[in-house]
Amino acid sequence: MSTWSGPFDPDPEGEDTHLVLENAEGRLSLWPTWREVPPGWSARFGPAPYEACAATLEPGRAQT
Repeated sequence: MSTWSGPFDPDPEGEDTHLVLENAEGRLSLWPTWREVPPGWSARFGPAPYEACAATLEPGRAQT
């Protein structure tokens, strides 16, 4: 089993490691905070822990 962690994997719980980005078409993307936000996208939620950001992408979940 590998212990390698990719750039989009959750980090330790409670750390603000991710953003939810939105583009002009209303598409959403889960994005790590260490990466520069690409042109045409803006932060819609976060920075926040991975789980909080992922929850905003689930249908029917309210965003806070």
